[in-house]
Amino acid sequence: MTQDYDKRPDDLRIDNLKIDDLRRAFRRQGLRLTPQKVTVWRLFADSTKGLTLPEACRALQEYAIGQATVYRVVNSLCELGFLLHIHGPNGEHRYLAGHSGHVHHLICRTCGHVREVTDCDLSTLEKLLAAQTGFAVEGHHLEFYGQCPRCTPLPG
Repeated sequence: MTQDYDKRPDDLRIDNLKIDDLRRAFRRQGLRLTPQKVTVWRLFADSTKGLTLPEACRALQEYAIGQATVYRVVNSLCELGFLLHIHGPNGEHRYLAGHSGHVHHLICRTCGHVREVTDCDLSTLEKLLAAQTGFAVEGHHLEFYGQCPRCTPLPG
């Protein structure tokens, strides 16, 4: 199953339920959910292609949120599972608001469009790798690159 980031799914909408989830997650870590953290979260949650850290810092300057704060909040949001990073069209790290669960991404190298893929059964490959290498596989991260339908040249 895939989810298009241009069409925000219900679980990514910025509503009181998501903010309450953020508040609980920060409290479990002994941290407060400050207005600055909410502003940083909203910026990423409203983005359909994700943002680099420099892009986020520039966008948050008007809210008087400094670079160090942005970096710390992004790090916290990643650790808590509210943000995840992908490699953008030019290889840069972009951060996307995500939902809980295991996902992979299709990333357009031309326009940066991101599509979420939730179907993932690599358990056979993980077992094979473990058997071949003796490595205790705990998980994986997978991204697909190419051109989205809007950027793919029409044949002919």
